[in-house]
Amino acid sequence: MKRVVIPTDFTLYSLHLIRCALNLLQGEICHITLLRLTPVSDSITDLLTMPRVESQPIDPEFLHALERLQKVYALEIEEIAITYLYCDGSQRLNSFLEENKIDLVLNTVPLTQVSEEMRYFNQLVQDAAFPVLYIPEFFEASRFRKVAFVLDAEAKASALPDKALLNLLRRADSRITFLLVFKPGTSADKLKPALDALYSSAALEEVPYSVHLIHQHDITKGVISFIEEFEVDLVVTCKKKSRLSYLRFGQRSHLPNRAITSKVPCLSVV
Repeated sequence: MKRVVIPTDFTLYSLHLIRCALNLLQGEICHITLLRLTPVSDSITDLLTMPRVESQPIDPEFLHALERLQKVYALEIEEIAITYLYCDGSQRLNSFLEENKIDLVLNTVPLTQVSEEMRYFNQLVQDAAFPVLYIPEFFEASRFRKVAFVLDAEAKASALPDKALLNLLRRADSRITFLLVFKPGTSADKLKPALDALYSSAALEEVPYSVHLIHQHDITKGVISFIEEFEVDLVVTCKKKSRLSYLRFGQRSHLPNRAITSKVPCLSVV
């Protein structure tokens, strides 16, 4: 069974994220926690006057949609629990994820204004030491057939997926590509460590995959051009701090390409 955390502000969008999680975790039974995260102030006065969010009513339309979703996915979902967490920082969120043995966290990449709770979760989850699947706002749930793992030619140690991650993403109809983007003029000696690590990986011995090399001055544009040309369903990076940050930050990104940064989900794995 897989344990999944999805942030919620009790809007219908968080229920859409459940479908995205189930499409990724095909064949797995899931326990889903809808997490309502509330920032905690350092002020004693604010703490004493803070209303208890648990006592606030939930929109009946949300509860009705949640009930329908549980019935439709009765075989895939063991339980959907609503949990409230008062949080003063990323360490508290990490502790919650660890205590509950969470396998996957979903988060939205916002293109529009979001609630304070969702914005706060988006901020804290950047430091989460757990796999995080970033779903673009308004993204339609996908089967994730075309998966691209991005390698960093400039990294001293190439981060590759382990067997557990590969088993999670492999499907009978899936196509896995390892993408290596490098600037023109890069010497073969700089590319060799990343390729050697890939070809010698024991986890990939029985996995059919392809390797795609792209010459591009702008690494970001190289990744984006591949995503668009090959209609990639999911991008995976095994580095938390990577060139793919633009895929996760959406509107908050300062990169010039932010207008096209939220077309595809990104799974970030530490």
